[in-house]
Amino acid sequence: MPAWVGPVASYMAQGLWTTLLLALLSNVISLLLGTVIGTLLVFPNRLLRGLLRIYVEVWRGLPIIIILFFVFFVLPIIHIEVDTFVAATVGLSLWGSANVAEVVRGAVQSVPQGQQEASAALGFPWHSRMRYVILPQATRRALPPLVGLVVNMIQQTSLAAIIGLLDLLEASQRSIERLTLSGGSTHAVPILGAVLLIFFVVCFPLTVLSRRLEGQRH
Repeated sequence: MPAWVGPVASYMAQGLWTTLLLALLSNVISLLLGTVIGTLLVFPNRLLRGLLRIYVEVWRGLPIIIILFFVFFVLPIIHIEVDTFVAATVGLSLWGSANVAEVVRGAVQSVPQGQQEASAALGFPWHSRMRYVILPQATRRALPPLVGLVVNMIQQTSLAAIIGLLDLLEASQRSIERLTLSGGSTHAVPILGAVLLIFFVVCFPLTVLSRRLEGQRH
């Protein structure tokens, strides 16, 4: 085994841990927050729906890179100091929750109107109708696109490198630069090939799961 492999593998393992933790936190926050927002997007109160719609359209309409820069550079201006990991988590969660909310809203509204009318006729308040009647049916419709969105979020974590976060991609880039300066050879192909393989191993099973769930809907 070449001498450079051990140190590079150890350094990239740190980046991989950061990437996995970032992906886990941003996905959990996005799913929880997005589900709440998506459900409230069909709430009878028009003012609340309007405010939430603004949230969804703003964060869905911006590129993730812009959101990451906004969080990392703008928050300190208003005296909210965040490190690169927190900034990346917040930025990805804003984008992710907005997209989850739209998926959940669509799934909820796809449930036949008669289900809501029947549960309302039985005296169920709005939150009980959502909890016991609508959301259980909407969940099956929402799962395939949500799994696909989780895959997308995992892939988008690589963008956190632009604000200096030492994730898997940033660790690989720094390793290539160090090897170039120290020995004159980049070893870029095996290093980036390892990054490609890791993302494939993580994302491919989820992609297959999404396709199977989509197939079960039909």
